[in-house]
Amino acid sequence: MKLYFNGCSHTWGDDLVDPDSQAWPALISKNLNCEFINDSVYGGTNDRIMYRTIKNAPDFDKFYIAWTCTSGFTRFRTDNNHIVNFNPHLTHSIYGNSSEFKDYGKLHYAVWHNELYAFKLWLQNIILLQRYFESIKKSYVMINADNNYINRWSASWSNFNAMVQSLLCFDLMNDDQLYAEHNEIQLLIEQIDQQHFLGWNTWWISDLTNQYPVGETGHLLEQGHQAIADYILTNDTN
Repeated sequence: MKLYFNGCSHTWGDDLVDPDSQAWPALISKNLNCEFINDSVYGGTNDRIMYRTIKNAPDFDKFYIAWTCTSGFTRFRTDNNHIVNFNPHLTHSIYGNSSEFKDYGKLHYAVWHNELYAFKLWLQNIILLQRYFESIKKSYVMINADNNYINRWSASWSNFNAMVQSLLCFDLMNDDQLYAEHNEIQLLIEQIDQQHFLGWNTWWISDLTNQYPVGETGHLLEQGHQAIADYILTNDTN
């Protein structure tokens, strides 16, 4: 059986001496005695995860998807087709500190980024990828690499406004619009198969940095990656 892993730096194994053997994808694959590919990258985004996973779907038997923060996004350059991953810190790009990378990213996050729609698009991507796996009869597991504050968006209607007020154009929306957004989010969440999404709103990799040693860039070291592998192997019934 061939295993496929995709995610961001938490899955790639930043700060590890040898990610190929020490990161949690390698530990899971060793435990299961399976071949594997870790297709994660430093600064990887959910856009990239979606694209690369579907692209590679025919070649693998089981998939481990570690979704990252909803604020990241990916673009492809017109001059060379190179993939460029963006996040609010404007780091983790192959173009480093280039002015065009910084200027584009700053404009995006200042004007075009919307937390509400980023979260809803992420929920849609989860649903779409789950349905795709089901359609091609592939086994899969999903986890959260980062805390995307699902509890804020999934709060009851009585608590919703207070929980997300700082994340949307609250003063420009009336009660009917807010209620419609709340309902839409709950309907999307209901469509997510949480049997395949381990620790949906209770567990994420970055939270383990409070419990285990980290390296220079704040990523988990060997003990933390073993804890990730143990959690998945213990809870995966798929």
